[in-house]
Amino acid sequence: MTEQYSVQILPNGRNINVKEGRTLMEALVGQSIFLRSDCGGRGTCGKCAVKITAEDGSADTVTSCNYLVEKNISIEIPETSMLSSHVISKAPVSFPDSFIKRKAAAAGEDRYGIACDLGTTTIAIYLCNTVNGEILSSMAVKNPQALYGDDVMSRIGAVNQEENNLQRLQNLVVKAIEWGIANLLKNQSLEHDRLHSITVVGNPTMMHILAGVDPSSIGTFPYMPEFFDAITRSSAELGFGFNDIPLQLLPQISGFIGGDILSAALAVDFDSQPEGTLVIDLGTNGELLLKGKDKIYATSCATGPAFEGASLSCGTQAIPGAINRVSIDTRTEFCNYSIINPKNRSSLKPFGVCGTGVISAVAEFCRKLIIEPGGAFVKDQDITPLVADEAGKIRYLLVPEEATQDGGPVYISQKDIRSVQLGKAALITGIEFLLKAAGYEQAEKIIIAGAFGTHIEKEDMLTLGMIPEIDPEKIIIAGNSAGAGAVMVLSDSAYLEKSIAMAETIETVDLATDLKFQEVFVEKLSFPFMKN
Repeated sequence: MTEQYSVQILPNGRNINVKEGRTLMEALVGQSIFLRSDCGGRGTCGKCAVKITAEDGSADTVTSCNYLVEKNISIEIPETSMLSSHVISKAPVSFPDSFIKRKAAAAGEDRYGIACDLGTTTIAIYLCNTVNGEILSSMAVKNPQALYGDDVMSRIGAVNQEENNLQRLQNLVVKAIEWGIANLLKNQSLEHDRLHSITVVGNPTMMHILAGVDPSSIGTFPYMPEFFDAITRSSAELGFGFNDIPLQLLPQISGFIGGDILSAALAVDFDSQPEGTLVIDLGTNGELLLKGKDKIYATSCATGPAFEGASLSCGTQAIPGAINRVSIDTRTEFCNYSIINPKNRSSLKPFGVCGTGVISAVAEFCRKLIIEPGGAFVKDQDITPLVADEAGKIRYLLVPEEATQDGGPVYISQKDIRSVQLGKAALITGIEFLLKAAGYEQAEKIIIAGAFGTHIEKEDMLTLGMIPEIDPEKIIIAGNSAGAGAVMVLSDSAYLEKSIAMAETIETVDLATDLKFQEVFVEKLSFPFMKN
């Protein structure tokens, strides 16, 4: 029998029981106590530090994401380790004119609901008045399932490792959404009993885990989900602790193409877009939709966690203090940078780099010839910020340690550049294969969706070869379209029906079975600059 230990939370003296072998962070999440986890639970950022005291009186400060509870302890949680409701910058949303006009004509007593874009890395939550489609309050939090890995295959693997892991992963995300909802309701002085419905969109693995359905079939050939249909679940059935209300999931297209891209298509009014329009939903997994002459084509590509900052040496999500843009004037000077600073605090210092920051930095490396087309740092002793670490490995120093929040340097390593290469190669290869399958040589228009895509510079994407060469005027940054579409479905059932009809007409392009995919992928690892 698995032994249990007692964790006393000071100074209020609250006691919780923790099963042997669970991490302290997971145990706290299970009690709706959320700590910062900027590094994705890898123990590298130190932001989840807590002070523990054992029964014998010994004390220590540990990172809760790595600390296994194997004895009775008391803990003190510093305020700086607690997750606040504004910790992750949420992407803006925009709605098509058809939705705005439709809801402007609606009338009736205010009704409230929750729309949620459940991403592999980030969960965006919106409190809405469903009568007029207005977003009253919104926030984003880190998906605590990151404790089990950065991508969907890691989460599927975790489900297979232990019988109770599916329920544990489900509980983690339910608690995170529940915590976010509580913050949003408090912000609007509303009680839980005012909510009447929840709509959640996300990739198939996230939807399976939320619904309590084993996603293992997605992890093995032919990579098929257990369900395709739009389904409704009871919030109480899924483990939510507030009043029982219906929770709506959108349909899935394939094992790796889900309701989130359908939701994005609703928000960008895909029906009205010109033929040849490509929608790219950027995140840990890249999902692509292409409007053909007679049908819609879709595919997905594993872009990896680098775009969301999760796998970088000094990576973090888009939170206050994260470097989100880099510019380099000369190779002999340190770079200029901007940080996320929503409250414009003059004292705020950088502590890490988010996904858009690393894209910006690597694009500048290309322009200033600090890296070779193959991605390696150039061997040039005149580039001042190129320094060696203790092991002799070269890295580009963005911010020296004396100028950061935590006294540790912020830098881009060779490994970080390789991660960007893997992500951008997967994306551009997927796009080219999708265009070819639909009979197009190039896209007529590119719409970039997703929170990550909101803050990325078009020129950086073109410099790195993430997307095909195209007039920048034909690239549209759409914001968190998946979140916007979720609001539309929540507010008007006609959009749910529209998503169901769209899912039935989409032709998927399977990249995994194309023998030439790997060959093209390897070719696309190089950056396109200086090819001639």
